[in-house]
Amino acid sequence: MSYDGTVMRAVSLELNRNLKGARIDKIYQPARNEILLLLKKPGCTHRLLLSSAAQEAGIYFTSHPVNNPLEPPLFCMLLRKHLEGGKVLSCLQQGLERVMEITCEVVDELGETAKRTLIIEVMGKYSNIILVDPGRDVIIDAIHRVTANMSRYRQVLPGLPYQPPPPQEKTLPWDVDQDSFYRKLLSFPLTQNLNKILLAAFSGFGPQTVSEIVFRSGLEDSTPLEYCGEYELSRLWRSFSQVTCDIKNGSFSPEVVIRDQTPLAFSAISMTQYPKEWRREFPSISEAADCYFHSKKTVALFNQKKNDLFQVIKKETLRCEKKAGLLLGTIREAEECGNYQLWGELLIAHLHTLRPGKEAEVVNYHDPGGSTVKIPLDEDLSIMDNAQLYFQKYRKAQNAARQAGHQYEETSSELEYLASLAAALENAADLHELEEIKTEMQEAGYIKTSPGRAGKTKHAAPAASLPQKLVIDGWEVYLGKNNKQNDFLVTKIARPEDIWLHTKNIPGSHVLVRNPAGRELPAGVLEKAALLAAYHSRGRLSANVPVDYTPKKHVWKRKGARPGMVHYENQRTVHVTATEEKIKAILDSSRAL
Repeated sequence: MSYDGTVMRAVSLELNRNLKGARIDKIYQPARNEILLLLKKPGCTHRLLLSSAAQEAGIYFTSHPVNNPLEPPLFCMLLRKHLEGGKVLSCLQQGLERVMEITCEVVDELGETAKRTLIIEVMGKYSNIILVDPGRDVIIDAIHRVTANMSRYRQVLPGLPYQPPPPQEKTLPWDVDQDSFYRKLLSFPLTQNLNKILLAAFSGFGPQTVSEIVFRSGLEDSTPLEYCGEYELSRLWRSFSQVTCDIKNGSFSPEVVIRDQTPLAFSAISMTQYPKEWRREFPSISEAADCYFHSKKTVALFNQKKNDLFQVIKKETLRCEKKAGLLLGTIREAEECGNYQLWGELLIAHLHTLRPGKEAEVVNYHDPGGSTVKIPLDEDLSIMDNAQLYFQKYRKAQNAARQAGHQYEETSSELEYLASLAAALENAADLHELEEIKTEMQEAGYIKTSPGRAGKTKHAAPAASLPQKLVIDGWEVYLGKNNKQNDFLVTKIARPEDIWLHTKNIPGSHVLVRNPAGRELPAGVLEKAALLAAYHSRGRLSANVPVDYTPKKHVWKRKGARPGMVHYENQRTVHVTATEEKIKAILDSSRAL
């Protein structure tokens, strides 16, 4: 994980610079695994976030707002009782361990001055936040209580002595010189890789920091020790000692590594192992950590909400497909019932020559060859009643077929609409666009809106975003990302002579090229607009995607049609193959407005 002992050292130095003497003004618990401290010093307020979540554990200043529960959890109330109004005395890290001790001077229940220590242990799924009375060295409580059934090494329960996490038996990196560094490395098996040796031998280094040290030496993580001679080891020592010196002296260069809006890592030192365009520098480690974890939470929330909406669409699609199959079965049955009318007519035609029984064999006068037909009969009914029964079955089948045909058309239209929603979800780039799609699905009845509680203000639907506007080779181009934007593009933005584009028989985005003079589009502009339409459709991974284009005057929306659903005519078709490289080149060369 990114939050190693090196990051903890950078944070501890930052906290000591900013929090010594600060007073704890407010305490919140926005999530089950998080504590937020508001600390005040003359002229400034700091918001310190403590997290014990497995994938987000850490301690850092945050600038992002959080939602607090209406009723504070028990641990939050306990912290308020013991810490609110207290003054921060120190923020200490033992060695390079991922453990921070924030000691405060408080006034206890008896009105006497006392000390309380808040211990933050950053250890992945074993992370914890523990309040300790240092005077008696006992635990007051913890955000995660650990019983004997959960851990045989130590218990974290109120009233028990505080016991630190088990020692790792590692060496502080600044406690070795070049010779002892070599001896330390050579004490490991020669087949062991360099990154694993450094990780096992020295404290404070996580896998990411170790990889950076090896990278700066010009070697590879997977290089076995046996492949290293004096030259390779000397290069490794130089990079190791340089990083160690910076950590010891507090000379940090915080960075966050972000690729395609996805946070990959953050560090207290420069991450030269990553491409420069992925790296963002920050003035403090807290700002880097806050950016990384906030981005990570945003991405996780985005993916979760996106998946939830996909599941709704999948469920509704399966429902419609099942319904369409049943309707097709009804239509086929009606087609097979065409004989009923013939049988009824033949029974009427031979009415006076037939007698009741199990079966009647009559001449089919519709057949020029004069073939005979065997017609099943109900023995308890007369020939006339049997004929009327067949007429009745025929009419019933035809009525059922007409209704099924109408319903099948509606179901097919709904399947097309659901496919457009799925395409919009695939194109969604942020939480706001997801909320737009969710609102549309609520309006369509696919998601139930929860009624607001009494006395609560109902949240308004998010304001619809506008289609993306680009300028490609001097031509204005609009791109709709979802059905709402597609509707707005067609009904509000488009003019009769503008060129409208959409993938042929494939759900996707609407693209519009502004063309007030009604000119013929240059081939390059047409191709780029078609590439945008193909890429923002469900055919983006296909080659030679067909894209229809026609003037807007040939595009119309039927009354009562669902959002984004239109009809068009007089179209021409161009085939394109959209790739990320081509789309990136289009977006880079155009200027977003």
